[in-house]
Amino acid sequence: MNKISVEKIIELKNISNITMITAYDFVSGHIVNNSDAEIILVGDSLGTTTLGHEFTNRVKIEDIIRATQSISRVGITKLMVSDMPFMTYETKDLALSNALRLIDAGADAVKLEGGKEKTEIINFLVLNNIKVMGHIGIKPQSVDKISDYKILGKNKIEENNIFEDAKEVESSGAFSVVLELVDSKLSKNITESISIPTIGISSGKYTDGQVQVYNDLIGYSPNKLPKHSKSFDNLFEKAQSAINSFVEETKRKSK
Repeated sequence: MNKISVEKIIELKNISNITMITAYDFVSGHIVNNSDAEIILVGDSLGTTTLGHEFTNRVKIEDIIRATQSISRVGITKLMVSDMPFMTYETKDLALSNALRLIDAGADAVKLEGGKEKTEIINFLVLNNIKVMGHIGIKPQSVDKISDYKILGKNKIEENNIFEDAKEVESSGAFSVVLELVDSKLSKNITESISIPTIGISSGKYTDGQVQVYNDLIGYSPNKLPKHSKSFDNLFEKAQSAINSFVEETKRKSK
């Protein structure tokens, strides 16, 4: 199968719903790569799904580099986008240095959070041949309490700010933008108003694509899943059952 490119993702706008799924290691990367999803996101949700942190802003660049390297060993045919962790893109030079580290680790593109306040950073990366995915609406790296996770864009001020963010991210040269917890009517308006694909998470059905967390999709977590997650199995319970069966069998044989 031919490698999926940024150009292919852009072509899919208004043609086919794009799917992006996170992955964090060789096994999850292998499974997602064998699906029909177009994009693998090496997400900083690694912090909450794998490293045991409460919030994503605890993730370090070394964590994402290691995850990107392990997934790249699969022989990825999808577009692989790696998150730039909290405080790794505060200046243009810092952003470029860290983005290059992720590209060297195997990423095809990077994703960073922020709208109009990050357009200079995005544009600088693009001018240096780094493919960038934007992320607006709720920005998890700026969240420090669960109550901050709420739908944005329901009032005129939020609506105008988020719409302006989308237009600025587009004009800065990003090839797509994630809309997280954005009011569905606003998501529809943004999707119809910009030329790059929108990828939603809990932002309604009118975006060009959807992203979900690997662990949420397969039900592989000891924690309660977020309201906006989708789950199609419960592998956590199955794994616990398998481990318990092994332990019980071993102990029976020792008697």
